[in-house]
Amino acid sequence: MGQSTSIGQPGPTERRLVVLVMALLAAGLAVVATEGLLLAILAVSAAGFLVVLAVLGRERTAMLVMMLAFATAPMNKGISPGGAASPISITDVLFGLAVMLLVPTLLRRSLRLPLMYVVGVSLIMVTGTLSTVFSPEPFVSAVQFVQWLIVIVGLLGLFALWAPTWKMVDVLLWSYVVGQMFSLLYAPIGGGVGNRYQGLSHHPNEFGGAGVMAFAALMYLWRRNDAVWYRVAVAMAMAGSLASVVMSGGRAATVVIAGLVLMFPFVERSALKGFALAILGALAVFSLPFIVGNSAEGSAISRLAGSADAIGADRARTEAQDFGIDLFLQHPIVGNGFSDALFVHNVVLGVASSAGIFGLLGYLLVLYTLARPIIGNHPNRRLGYVVWAFIALTPTFPGLEDRTLWVPMAPAILLAIQSRMGADRSEPAPPAAAKIR
Repeated sequence: MGQSTSIGQPGPTERRLVVLVMALLAAGLAVVATEGLLLAILAVSAAGFLVVLAVLGRERTAMLVMMLAFATAPMNKGISPGGAASPISITDVLFGLAVMLLVPTLLRRSLRLPLMYVVGVSLIMVTGTLSTVFSPEPFVSAVQFVQWLIVIVGLLGLFALWAPTWKMVDVLLWSYVVGQMFSLLYAPIGGGVGNRYQGLSHHPNEFGGAGVMAFAALMYLWRRNDAVWYRVAVAMAMAGSLASVVMSGGRAATVVIAGLVLMFPFVERSALKGFALAILGALAVFSLPFIVGNSAEGSAISRLAGSADAIGADRARTEAQDFGIDLFLQHPIVGNGFSDALFVHNVVLGVASSAGIFGLLGYLLVLYTLARPIIGNHPNRRLGYVVWAFIALTPTFPGLEDRTLWVPMAPAILLAIQSRMGADRSEPAPPAAAKIR
């Protein structure tokens, strides 16, 4: 089958356009560079980008920027100016730049999404708009709602329309994994909250969540190449992802990792693997007292056993959950808007309290569309591990629009599209031959 996206050499028209743009900007960059160190750095960065664009061409440069966006997603607001309070992260800027580069390509594509996804998103947009209009703080609610739409509609829609090849998806997921490994290496240097590490993320839970998403992505990447060196690289990255989860002290992240491992024999449809996994699980249970006794205070294992800071976190989480339930019961149909969604500390409950029961239904339809293909026959169905990791993590996370979790899951829309078409192939069909139904 053909490929829907190819990254070829830049054509003559593109070269002439880039040269013209570079000529026009050269004088401006030279002037800007004389106005101070920060502006000089920005000018040099812009000049370097133009050189890359001239050498690689528009589509290859867009792919490179996408790789950088995926690589920064595990850290997201941790490396962004303003930290967690910043409404726009470096990851957002990189995605915006990639979209601008891809506009000529996207305009040539047609888009037909799975019906259940369209219905779910429609419910979200209608109920979210109504709840925002009647919210006590409509402006704050609108900002939060738009942030959520950017990922659930914009990011997923971008991948559906762009339709990168599966090899390109592999590269993007590896970029995410590499970003998490950089964050892991920084963790002992940067310290964290108490005895919990946070790497380059802005919070230990984000660090652990990124570790889970990287681990799930690696469960998919494991089968993408049979070479020994490749499998060793995947295994080492999996070990690093597990280490980041343990160091983060994230109990939910630890439980989700265990759940993903339990899913493995069912997804692989192997009784032998299931038996082997059961033996390993039994050994883990018998060794748990030893592991807890020798775990550092603040690690995920010690917090699962009920350390002092874990008890305090449980109390705060219970209070946030009670707050979310009270909000939902106030307006279960229309919702209360999105201004307080962050304080609920549970994405599912946050959707229900913000957009009402019908908004929650729309959200669940979107997740079902993305999660269902893992039980199908598509050769890349294992990408569904990332979706299931997302679903399991979000009840313990506060951000509807959390880029750390949404970015690695975004390519799963391609799997949902191809499964809906009944396609059993490893590459998307050419845009002229495959309209997404």
